[in-house]
Amino acid sequence: MSLIVYVLKLTPYSGQAGELHPIASLFITFILLTVGYLMGNSFLHKLLGRNKFLPQGKHAYVTGGSNGLGRAIAKLLASKGAHVTIVARGKEDLKTALEEIKNAAKEREEYKNLIFTAISADLTKKDESFRALNEACEKHNGKAPDFIICCAGSCKPGIFIEQDISIFENKQGIKGKVVLVSSILGLISFIGFSQYSPTKYAIKGLAETLRNELILYDIGVHCYFPGTIDSPGLKEENKTKPKISSDIEGSNTELKPDEAAKILYKSLCKGEFFITSDFGGDLCRAANKGPVTPSNNFVVDHLLCNLAWIRRSKIAELNV
Repeated sequence: MSLIVYVLKLTPYSGQAGELHPIASLFITFILLTVGYLMGNSFLHKLLGRNKFLPQGKHAYVTGGSNGLGRAIAKLLASKGAHVTIVARGKEDLKTALEEIKNAAKEREEYKNLIFTAISADLTKKDESFRALNEACEKHNGKAPDFIICCAGSCKPGIFIEQDISIFENKQGIKGKVVLVSSILGLISFIGFSQYSPTKYAIKGLAETLRNELILYDIGVHCYFPGTIDSPGLKEENKTKPKISSDIEGSNTELKPDEAAKILYKSLCKGEFFITSDFGGDLCRAANKGPVTPSNNFVVDHLLCNLAWIRRSKIAELNV
């Protein structure tokens, strides 16, 4: 039973439920989806929503902060008045990124009181990860970061939860956030990404688990599934990408890092758990929603699920 038929059965027009043409049902669903999507993501949020992400005066710890999305979100948070620590391996890139982050915050009245730090560390090594985090804390009188944003492609955020439980119990009452960055390939995958996509699906599972565990400590968890981002990593990826993979991807417009960072920031302000960068990503997100995954918007997500089901049905018919 489609969503439209179900709704009609609850109205005085229930007798017409079985007479509705499938194309008409699809069209009405699309209209409702469009209206709900726009309302859920703009008007209602501005009218009724409250900002659930206030970085001013807070300490943001950003891995992979020397390039791409990591650098962009670090600059954006600095412009909002946050103290920012970026961590990456390349010292020269870190130096350049740090200057950009400082420049992004220069218009802030509290600029002179803000702390900006760049730490060179290889986060694929456990001891280096601990060293970087401890060094960041020392810059803030031993206080743990308010936000941990993992943008490094090789970052293993699981190390943070492998620490003793007392680490979380002694967080000085901080109600912080952990933001994990996956990829749209953590929601849907296809030929050519057998080495990359499974790790991005793993981040999705980690986010769901962490959300359940850290909610006890008032620590919010969010996971970002951006589309293709124009970054140094993409240039390396394209060197070995099979032609068939490029053909399937099509001519999708690449997101600039600053655009991707703004989308992430706005979604954090709304308190969204799973975050995507476009309508196609939202469709994949809704289709992958599990029983422990909260909705960003109940009505919109329900409509998206129905649209995704119709799309899967059409693909299945083509494969028969």
